[in-house]
Amino acid sequence: MLTRSFACAIPLILTEAVSAAPLHLPSRRENFDPPASTRLEFVNAANPFNFDVVDLDGDGAIIYVANITVDGISYEVQLDTGSSDLWLNTQNTTLSSAASDTGISTTIVYGDTTVATGDIYVAAAQFGNFSIPSQAFINAPGSNATSDNDLGLIGLSTRNISEIYSSLENTSYDGNPLLYNIFSTYPNVSNYMTFLLARSNLGITEGGVFTIGEVDSGWSAVQNQTKIPVVAGLQQWIGLTDGIVVNGKNYSGHGLLSEVEGVPKDLRKKTLSLLDSGTSLGTLPPHYWDAVYGNIEGIEVYDEENGIFSVPCDTKLNVSIVFNGTEYPINPLDLTQLMTTGNFSNGTNETLCVNAFVPADMSDQGFDIILGDTFMRNVYALFNFGNWTASGDEPPFIQLLSTTNQSEAWAQFDDLNAARIQQWNQLMGQYNLTSSSSGKSSSAWARKTSRMTPIQTSQDVSAVEEAVKTYNHWVNSP
Repeated sequence: MLTRSFACAIPLILTEAVSAAPLHLPSRRENFDPPASTRLEFVNAANPFNFDVVDLDGDGAIIYVANITVDGISYEVQLDTGSSDLWLNTQNTTLSSAASDTGISTTIVYGDTTVATGDIYVAAAQFGNFSIPSQAFINAPGSNATSDNDLGLIGLSTRNISEIYSSLENTSYDGNPLLYNIFSTYPNVSNYMTFLLARSNLGITEGGVFTIGEVDSGWSAVQNQTKIPVVAGLQQWIGLTDGIVVNGKNYSGHGLLSEVEGVPKDLRKKTLSLLDSGTSLGTLPPHYWDAVYGNIEGIEVYDEENGIFSVPCDTKLNVSIVFNGTEYPINPLDLTQLMTTGNFSNGTNETLCVNAFVPADMSDQGFDIILGDTFMRNVYALFNFGNWTASGDEPPFIQLLSTTNQSEAWAQFDDLNAARIQQWNQLMGQYNLTSSSSGKSSSAWARKTSRMTPIQTSQDVSAVEEAVKTYNHWVNSP
């Protein structure tokens, strides 16, 4: 919310004849947070971002984090492709006089009712090997949107949904998101980022790779994959999905595009999917959710309010998401997650297997499906900002390279699933960690800002049509 502005500016300082090597971040995993002994070994000790994985409260809801230094202080923050702002919980730190308070405050409210609120500050920032002399962020001391060791969030989406950018737009301050500033400060760095969320042999997430301006050498084929146009008018990493495949059967339609007047006939069966690294789980419209989970023998309601169902732990599902005619299979391990209820110390503990995609009508948010980490662990994803940033000359797009061999994942599921349950129980028992029906499992995917615009206007329909025209141009080009 804009409260006041100042005439004096703290401009973004662009460095001339300076470039930085693209950032490549091997990762590590941190599990369950409490003692240092739960920290597993680094994939590679040379990790400028300190890219990591944290399990919140032992409920199976994990977040992907990195380290950023702001005003000389290092913060572990969540990486979120579903939002655009940088905010920090500075409760236990003291900002120096070099950090400038703009006097303008703003608030980000998430779907789980947590908030990050405070004045917008500007300070020097270091992200991996990139130095930004003046980066705007929300100073949010005591925010309840953080958990244990994570102290904030870096939004990796477009500035058009940035609370900071909109609050500072009519002032002399630069409110651009972090990646926008990186791409403008270092024009020799290509304006894209990539995510590879890897998996250990036990089927448990073990970090991965996050890069800015380059692709991982082992997955360079991602640049040869079909470009998935971003529905630019929606200003999110939202692409058109053909549908899903469940046990060889195709399911499509039943989304926003089937209901909006003016949408071409060939688009009515497509759905709008948000790729969101800040969502631990995923969401599916009821039509698709029923196709995936509805016929599981032994399924029971566990937490109806939050869409959590318990399923037999040997549940084995064959599901793919389809973009542009290409199937991207989801490892069966990613279609269920583990939870523990009760308490190990008094013997009331119970390990449950529950759905990793939640049934949800997201139409009021302007899309149909959230493809969170449960999907993103199965692809190497490239997010190209295109003309969202000054250095781009084509519309933004996404490229996906499947990292899951469907037949191998199916064949290995039984052994890996048994191993992950055994390891889960050992870790939970070792630290007497529990999760309950408090809704924490679903709160991870609910952390969404309210700035996502529903598709209701003719302008939104035009944005969808424009994305399809762009897609057709790419597909039909020699």
